[in-house]
Amino acid sequence: MSRYKSEQVAFNPLKKKDVPIWRLDTNTVTVTHFNADTLTEESKTYRTDFIRYHLHYSDSKYPDRLRRLVNEGRIEQYLDDMEQKVSEAIARQVELWKQTDSCYQRAVLSGDAEKMLGLENCFIGMAREIVFDCMVYI
Repeated sequence: MSRYKSEQVAFNPLKKKDVPIWRLDTNTVTVTHFNADTLTEESKTYRTDFIRYHLHYSDSKYPDRLRRLVNEGRIEQYLDDMEQKVSEAIARQVELWKQTDSCYQRAVLSGDAEKMLGLENCFIGMAREIVFDCMVYI
């Protein structure tokens, strides 16, 4: 069941009733848009854990913000932007650590792929922790 539904509705002839133009289901992490021009429903489900975390956090702390984004039809763009920005922030931080970490540099020079992969996974975990605090739990 969608907790967030836009106030704007359109008649869906298949369901024979008015349906909200936008819906957000925070449990399935799905945004649904009813296109009144084509009379079709389009859904997008987000797969990244940080979008799920952000939606659950926002649902408990800032439900009015989610309600406003759904009502204005900006929820999908908001989540797409967040997904891209968080992914890029994590990747940038990992690359910085790879360039400056002496253990990683030694592993590269010695061709120790296992050590490089282990350190990179460690960097990803550390970057996620930092980025989540700054970008996901807001």
